[in-house]
Amino acid sequence: MYTGVTGKVKVGDSEVAYISNWSVEDSMEVIEVSKLGERYKEKRTGQGNWTASADGTVVFGHEGKSHEALFTAMHKGAQVECEFYLDSNEDNPIKFSGDGLIESLNVDLSAEDKGNISISIVGVGELKFPGKE
Repeated sequence: MYTGVTGKVKVGDSEVAYISNWSVEDSMEVIEVSKLGERYKEKRTGQGNWTASADGTVVFGHEGKSHEALFTAMHKGAQVECEFYLDSNEDNPIKFSGDGLIESLNVDLSAEDKGNISISIVGVGELKFPGKE
């Protein structure tokens, strides 16, 4: 499990959420292979999977369409592009990135604060490991 400070979620070419807290879990299936006459099982890696949860801000209201883009992407099953930064180098950041589907959205608004959103994402395809692209 990795944690970080910043990230963003894109729907199409538009950045729709700016992430202040995130968590990514990258996992691999382990397959056990039993062989007749062998005392120990052999283990091999199978398929991978990743999930992410993120908290951040979006623009709500008539001026910003960010909340609408996230809501539509979730309900239409559209993929979103995710970037989760491990460092603060803006020119050449080290980051996790991948495409995913929004599993859930949680919106939190209070009178004295900005609009906050929590997003749960399930990966579609490979999670790109930290590195310079």
